[in-house]
Amino acid sequence: MSDLEDKEIEADQAEIEENEQEDEGDDEELEKPKLKKNHWTSLSHFGVSFPEAFKSDPRTNKITILGDLIGMTPEQEEMAVAWAKKIGTAYVEDPVFQANFLSDFLKLFPAKYGQVKISDITFPTLPEKIELTKEEKKAIAADRKKKRLELKEKFGYALVDEVRTEIANWVVEPPGLFMGRGQHPLRGHWKPRIQEEDITLNMDEEAVRPPGKWKVIHAPNCMWIACWTDKLSGKVKYVWLHDSSSIRQARDKNKYDKAVDLEKTIDAVRSYITKSMSSKDPKIRKIATACFLIDKLTMRVGDEKDEDEADTVGASTLRVEHLKFRENAVDFDFFGKDYVRWQKTLEVEPKDRIAIENLKLFTRGKKQEDLIFDGITSRHVNDFLSAAAPGLTAKVFRTFHATSVVKSYLKKHNKFEKGTPEFDKLYQAKLANLEAAIQCNHKRTPPKTFEQSLQKKEERLKELQKQVGKTEKQKAKLTQRVEKMRRQIEITKMTRDYNLNTSLRNYIDPRVYKSWADRVGLDWKLLYTSTLQRKMAWVDGEEATAENAVTQPIAQEVAVSVKTGT
Repeated sequence: MSDLEDKEIEADQAEIEENEQEDEGDDEELEKPKLKKNHWTSLSHFGVSFPEAFKSDPRTNKITILGDLIGMTPEQEEMAVAWAKKIGTAYVEDPVFQANFLSDFLKLFPAKYGQVKISDITFPTLPEKIELTKEEKKAIAADRKKKRLELKEKFGYALVDEVRTEIANWVVEPPGLFMGRGQHPLRGHWKPRIQEEDITLNMDEEAVRPPGKWKVIHAPNCMWIACWTDKLSGKVKYVWLHDSSSIRQARDKNKYDKAVDLEKTIDAVRSYITKSMSSKDPKIRKIATACFLIDKLTMRVGDEKDEDEADTVGASTLRVEHLKFRENAVDFDFFGKDYVRWQKTLEVEPKDRIAIENLKLFTRGKKQEDLIFDGITSRHVNDFLSAAAPGLTAKVFRTFHATSVVKSYLKKHNKFEKGTPEFDKLYQAKLANLEAAIQCNHKRTPPKTFEQSLQKKEERLKELQKQVGKTEKQKAKLTQRVEKMRRQIEITKMTRDYNLNTSLRNYIDPRVYKSWADRVGLDWKLLYTSTLQRKMAWVDGEEATAENAVTQPIAQEVAVSVKTGT
């Protein structure tokens, strides 16, 4: 396989992963469809496209275990080759990754090999990658593009109310090693291949059913095109219409409108929560205290998880072991979404003292592994919040807080001298984005190429600093290039441990950025990739309002000091 083919396969996989949305709780669409409004009248499509079947290669179809040379089946070979591709990376040195892989891989071999270690196995040596000429690479790329466009023409569109509409993740995820996010306990396990019979298609009753072994339902109150249960995690995965579709655009706008509504009623909502924390009903006190944490710490609700999460924690699933009490303060330490460590200290003012008193009460006499808010789920939390404000859910708080911190930062950085270069404005916009990522605890494991990438930037800066302009115009241009590179290096260092794209894509109201960009003379679309520009296309049809203008007063600051652990 050539370098080009490898890179294109990785790009395809990255596209699949990028298109998997954060639609937490959408499993309920299958369970309670009657509670949802209809999204379409007619819906037809051709199902989904599957990755190519694995092709056995005589150069990689043998393996040595405990000194025995064994010819492998295609299923065994596919797994062995996937592992061989990871040799030399940190993954294969991870004991959990190793153990999980072996638990799946060795099931395919005779029982006598059931207890072997990675060191007992000699995996096949991958064939050397063929060095291609520039023309050959172009030809392969053109051929792959042609085939992909042909597949997209068939599977990449649906007719929604007679309108041809693009589908997002129309290619089923291929089998492979489960990499997970953070320290996911399932990392290293094998993700089995998805077959036609595993998939449920959503279509209207009059639509022509695509040939195949699919299951078909007719659910106009569901927004997804197809779904299946992941064989490893047991979670339902969905195929959605593209973010640029009118249905998805309307949904995004509605999400941010709810955050705007919360900003208008936040004082009343907080008053409702505070009053309920003193309720005589223990259940109400538990729910209200969980909501207090969701608001004050931008904490997730807890029992709404994505398909690649495991035993991660949020407000409703906090255990005694996750809290440490100090005078007028509580330290939180647990693994949250993406299995990323979540550490914050909550210091509460006297008026909110009841929150700490309740936490102490709910932990008293319990074991370390016991739930603090036992008997409370996300449904109880959301029902409680909807009583405080119609349509309010726990997730709205994260959108509200992410948008609020961005708005607050941009309000302080909305005046630039005439002639300020574009990169200076983009730099401030990214710092605002970083504030939201910190607020929402969107941490990440730095990419394995981080240090190398940073070093290249620093070397480039040194090269620029050595250059000398001959004319005043050249000197001015060189000064700007040096300053731009400095800014890029600063941002690279500051965002090392944070994923800015998550908050930019899902939590920051784009109308806030547009309002600020219009004020400072910047094209707001420069803040987004071409993919996200399509997702945010609805913003161009919006009129500027007081709610999203950065010159307007920001929502009252919460009466709490939050210190983020490192």
